[in-house]
Amino acid sequence: MRRIVGLAVASLLFAACSSGSSGGTSLAPSASVAAPSTAATASTAPSASSAYVKPSIAGPSPTPIPGCLPGCVTPDLTRPGDLQQGDYTTQNWFGHQFTINVPAGWTSFEDSTGEFGLRPKGSEDRQLMFWLDVYPIVDDGLGHPMDGFDGTAKSLVAWIEADPNVEIIKKTTDHIGPVDATTLELGRSPKAKNLDPGCPPEARPCVGLFSFPQWDGFYSVGGPFHIKIYAADATWGGEKHAVYAVIDANDVSIYADFAPVATKMIEKARLPLGVESAT
Repeated sequence: MRRIVGLAVASLLFAACSSGSSGGTSLAPSASVAAPSTAATASTAPSASSAYVKPSIAGPSPTPIPGCLPGCVTPDLTRPGDLQQGDYTTQNWFGHQFTINVPAGWTSFEDSTGEFGLRPKGSEDRQLMFWLDVYPIVDDGLGHPMDGFDGTAKSLVAWIEADPNVEIIKKTTDHIGPVDATTLELGRSPKAKNLDPGCPPEARPCVGLFSFPQWDGFYSVGGPFHIKIYAADATWGGEKHAVYAVIDANDVSIYADFAPVATKMIEKARLPLGVESAT
């Protein structure tokens, strides 16, 4: 199950479907317009004077992105659909300056100021997602931010490691493009308890993990999930931020098939001008 969560201008469509013998489900967002969620209590609407306005033509900018991004970005959402093989540069995510090399036969379900997500066509049991500055949530079905989180990728990794509802399979280091990252491969703990009343019975126990001020909801996983999170502390525009990539699969066999391709895409991604590893 995925409670994927796009921009706050998008509402959720709970489209559960079977994933073979695993019994897992996959939930995808809709493109309908709704009011911003109140669950993300840390969010503040950007003012007209401080909002970062993207150029009218999407593509890499010759100037570095501002340090206030993503917090000062006016929310925007595109669902690109089927992608051509080769380089794709985001229209909204990461200041419309993030470029990834896409294999043949892929589609993007979201390119927003809050998330960039893509997957092989016809494969809703796996997906690759990119986020900025997400925060851990209280796992109660409401998505409220955890108290005391300092915003760093290092702290998010420590929080995941301490979560009794997840099982850490492997911890190592890698990179998102040129930026150093810690990676956690994880699944659901055998001792996991469902604390989300909105979790479908067939997917229980669900594990609520992350949210972001622009999302209309939060990221939660259920069923025999198997995911890998890349967490990178970075800087741009003189400000500290965190960059994340997530290889998300419904079970371990799907992950084993999907991870090699997704890993290569993450490692070879091209980040916006001025983005560097935090020291």
